[in-house]
Amino acid sequence: MRFRSSAFLAFAVSLALPSAVLAQGSDVYKLPVPTGMMGSQMGRAQPGVAASSPIGFGPSAGDIFAGFGFQTKQPNSNDADGALSVGGGFLNPNETVGIEAVLTSFSTIRGGFGQRMGLSAKVHKNVNGWGLGLGTEGIILNGDDFGTSPTLYVAATRGLTVRDAATFNSATINFGVGTGRFQSVDDFAAGESGLGVFFSSSLRVNEWSSAIVDYAGAQLTLGLSFAPFKNLPLVISPALSDITGASGSNAARPSLGAGMSWKY
Repeated sequence: MRFRSSAFLAFAVSLALPSAVLAQGSDVYKLPVPTGMMGSQMGRAQPGVAASSPIGFGPSAGDIFAGFGFQTKQPNSNDADGALSVGGGFLNPNETVGIEAVLTSFSTIRGGFGQRMGLSAKVHKNVNGWGLGLGTEGIILNGDDFGTSPTLYVAATRGLTVRDAATFNSATINFGVGTGRFQSVDDFAAGESGLGVFFSSSLRVNEWSSAIVDYAGAQLTLGLSFAPFKNLPLVISPALSDITGASGSNAARPSLGAGMSWKY
């Protein structure tokens, strides 16, 4: 299972996480986040801010999360697949740096839970309203048929106030460079180790939803993200991956990310 063909797995991390965790330190996001012991107090999560692109913000000590990513088709086959992820944060990006670690069971539907395990990690820092991150994806722990070496990336993300209103009031911009799945289609298929670019942007529609456009390694994704429950930190994020069909014969593949996070 190639990481480009399974780029929807990023939903389990980037879209499934409330942006209260993703964008710590940003004054744009004002909604309450879970506090106290895990499960003792829970509030509405905030909708996601990116699809398949990594972002510069991340969790800090006390933040944990779990997510699921599903895609109805692969780029060149009609097989559905999915992945499960769990992770957490360490240290504090406002004071020193934050560290994010994510453990993922890849190809969980076709291959079985735990048969292809990978680790992702990111060091991130909040600087003058920006989230700056340096990370890696796809450190192989067990299994085979991954099809690529680990990916490295650098990301920068910022939240912006659009207007003083209840709807369409804030946005995010996110961009960076990376190896692996962020390269052009031809370079990735040839196993090259060069650099490619990614960028994404989100617009907060209302208190519980956002719209997202995301470009990563020539793959364009359009998505929505919802935090539907006032007292449950659940985020649900449907999307259409690879709108142009750059990564295979199946263009506009439906995918879904869902996840929850807690602060203990």
